[in-house]
Amino acid sequence: MKILHTSDWHLGQHFMGKSRRDEHRAFIDWLLALVDSESIDAVIIAGDVFDTGSPPSYAREMYHQLVLDMKARQCQLVIVAGNHDSVSMLNESKSLLSYLETQVSSQANLEDLDSHVIALNDKAGEVSAWVCAVPYLRPKDVMKSVSGQSEQDKKLGLLQHIGDFYQQVYELACEKNKALKRAVPIIGTGHLTAIGGQVSESVRDLYVGTLEALPTSVFPHFDYLALGHIHRAQAITKDGRFRYSGSPIPLSFDELGREKSLVIIDTTLLGEQPQVQDLFDERQEAIRCHTIPSFQPMQSLNGNLKDILKRIEALSLTEMTAQSQTLWLEVTVVADEYLSDLHKRLLEAIEGKPIELLRVMRKSAADTKKVNFESRQTLSELTVKDVFDKSLQSNEGIDEEERVILTNLFNQCLIEMEDSQEQPA
Repeated sequence: MKILHTSDWHLGQHFMGKSRRDEHRAFIDWLLALVDSESIDAVIIAGDVFDTGSPPSYAREMYHQLVLDMKARQCQLVIVAGNHDSVSMLNESKSLLSYLETQVSSQANLEDLDSHVIALNDKAGEVSAWVCAVPYLRPKDVMKSVSGQSEQDKKLGLLQHIGDFYQQVYELACEKNKALKRAVPIIGTGHLTAIGGQVSESVRDLYVGTLEALPTSVFPHFDYLALGHIHRAQAITKDGRFRYSGSPIPLSFDELGREKSLVIIDTTLLGEQPQVQDLFDERQEAIRCHTIPSFQPMQSLNGNLKDILKRIEALSLTEMTAQSQTLWLEVTVVADEYLSDLHKRLLEAIEGKPIELLRVMRKSAADTKKVNFESRQTLSELTVKDVFDKSLQSNEGIDEEERVILTNLFNQCLIEMEDSQEQPA
């Protein structure tokens, strides 16, 4: 069977005063078409279905319509709660949705571990996988506090209880496998920060009790672990079987650097050694990343005012105009002097263009150089060209034309130097 892993939809999110309703609707329509074309048997949403505990009514309507659309396609839906989701709100319709082939895991339940092991059936009705549906774990759900404990003891105790909970649910799934008398894959879920995951601006600091991040050793040997919370798609194990799907739409401007994706798992191939394919590779592997198209044009410009104004003028906006879309723009102006007319000049630059200026930030050139200096790699890790490129990037006072001229001059000097070194003395 084929299982689709996605997470962090954040239905109902308002982004700098802008609603994401149209984007989410377009994404769900695209997702349903993918379920049809790929013959997906089950979809797992690994937390943060909603952006807040009290989402707007249209977000709830999307949620319930999704359940109906999946039921119509005979596609099972498994939803685990994230830290943004309200347990009580998800519980409101949990029992009703179970009759529509949607299983919701809203809260850890030590007294009913069986509720965390969900059977996924293929089109013939045969069990083809088990899902250990573990939602966002709150400390009170998995352990009782003990007075007089040190901070370190609390941390170690919580880590142990989280590991124990995962292990108990996993062992129950293993027992169910034995009862089947045939081994089917066991899929785990989690909504947390695992060591190795790279976060983005829109991810709130998530602490499970006193733990900032969990090591992968906490998790049992799942055939696949569907993680949520971090919005950048990434694997946290070398074999790619423990991974974050990432959010389907950019939830902050700093998420624009990478394509959005979701994951398709083919359980019939999970017994093989997995090789996560590149987003543009069409080979069929056990675990595939599938690129999600952009539903809302967004761009972030960073540099001195002169350079930014040139880049705004050069923006290609013909397609957006044809589709009646507007570009959401963030601008970071780097300058040591205070520009009193900054906002006015930016508004003049976008006047008559399908552009909405959502955020303007100021940054001093001195601060930028300091950050670049502190984050730079050691020279032993860099080539001569790397050092030159980083030096150019750290100097925000140089516009794009000057960068091209300086780069060409540098390359010419580099070639001449290498030629002179090759000549015999």
